Amino acid sequence: MMSELHNRMPVILDTQDFDWWMEGDVGEVGQLLKPCPSEWLTAYPISRQVNNARNQGPELIEPLAA
Repeated sequence: MMSELHNRMPVILDTQDFDWWMEGDVGEVGQLLKPCPSEWLTAYPISRQVNNARNQGPELIEPLAA
């Protein structure tokens, strides 16, 4: 899903991998760098105001009315 929206992917971890990510061996945690399942994500249009760092507030990520 993310590749349709942006060319970079954030790290999205399964909750069972949190401790490994934070405390695991640096050479091994790279195994966690893989796309997360699409069913974990939901995409919906939001305000373009989110593109300006001066704009703040949770309303910026509220779904736009259809």
